[in-house]
Amino acid sequence: MVNLEIDERNSVPGVPAAVQWLGWLSGALLATALSVWTFTVQAADPTAGKKIYVQHCQNCHGERGEPQWPGVPDFSHGEGLLQADSVLLASIKSGKAMMPSYRGVLNDSEILDVIAYLRTLR
Repeated sequence: MVNLEIDERNSVPGVPAAVQWLGWLSGALLATALSVWTFTVQAADPTAGKKIYVQHCQNCHGERGEPQWPGVPDFSHGEGLLQADSVLLASIKSGKAMMPSYRGVLNDSEILDVIAYLRTLR
């Protein structure tokens, strides 16, 4: 049995003890969950992305994102970039139409660097 007594010094007048206890419990659980699930987010690096782009993408997508072939998106006008990074990441990993798959060629971080660089071309 859980003791639902709330110290009078910390109680809120007119709010039942059980409700106050649940509020405290949910706050404690949220704090615990956030401390367990914290992770480091690293921003993508457009400078590193440019180097990868030149090596792997420039032949088809052009030096500044202008397509070299019909049917290739024009990144200089933002074509194809109005999508979440996760969608673009999946497309690049799996390949699309004439574009080969980069799964196993580039890791996720490198692909995100390329996406960050593409977003600078507009």
